[in-house]
Amino acid sequence: MKQIDLKSYLIRGFAVVIGIFMVGIAVGFFKIVEMGADPFTAMNTGISSVLGMQFGTLQLLVNALILVLVFVFKKQFIGFGTIFNMIFVGYTADFIMWLLAKLQITFETWPIRIVLLIFAALLICIGDALYISADMGMSPYDAAGYIVEMLTEKKISFRIARIILDIVCVSIGFVTGMQIGIQWKIIGIGTVILAFCTGPFIQFFRVHWSDKLLAPYKKDELFLR
Repeated sequence: MKQIDLKSYLIRGFAVVIGIFMVGIAVGFFKIVEMGADPFTAMNTGISSVLGMQFGTLQLLVNALILVLVFVFKKQFIGFGTIFNMIFVGYTADFIMWLLAKLQITFETWPIRIVLLIFAALLICIGDALYISADMGMSPYDAAGYIVEMLTEKKISFRIARIILDIVCVSIGFVTGMQIGIQWKIIGIGTVILAFCTGPFIQFFRVHWSDKLLAPYKKDELFLR
C-alpha cells in the first residue's frame, strides 16, 4: 500500500464535504419550491410520506440497501464519500427546510420559484461532480449508473444508465405520491429536467471542471484498488 499524502487526502475530503452539502441544499430547495424534486428524492419523498417516516431517515435506509449491491459488484466505489453522502444529504435537506420555515422565508411567486429551481438543478450537478471527482467513494445511487456501465461493458453508458434509473425512481415516486395526493408536488418540471439532464451535466462538470481541479491531488492512490 502506498504512503498516504495527507494534504491530498484532506483536500479531497474537503471537496467531498462541500460537494455533498451542495447536493443536500439543492434537494432541500427542490422540496421547498414543490415543482418536482430530483428523481431519487422524489422516490424517497413518496415512500417516506406514505410510511410517515422522516425523509432523511428513509433516504439513509434506501441508500443502505443499494450499498449492498455496490459492495457486491464494485466495492471500490465505497469510501468516505459514500458514508458521508448516505448520512448527510437527506438530513441537510431536512435542515434547510426547517431553517427556512423557522425564518418564515417562502418562495411563492413563480419567477422566484423558477429561478430557485434552476439554481438547485445546477447546484446538485456541480455538487455531484465535485464529490465524485474526489474519488473517495460515491453515493450508492450515483455508483449504480457506473455499475450498469461496467456490467454492460459500456454498451450502456453512464449517461443512459442514469436516465433509465431516474425514470424508474420517478415512476415509484409518482405511484407512492398518489396514495396521499402529493404526486404533483414531488413530480414536476424539475423532475423531468433532472431525469434527462443530471447524468449528462454531471459528466460535463466533471470533464470541464472538477476532474481538472482535483487532478493534482490524485497522483498517488490513497486506497488499494
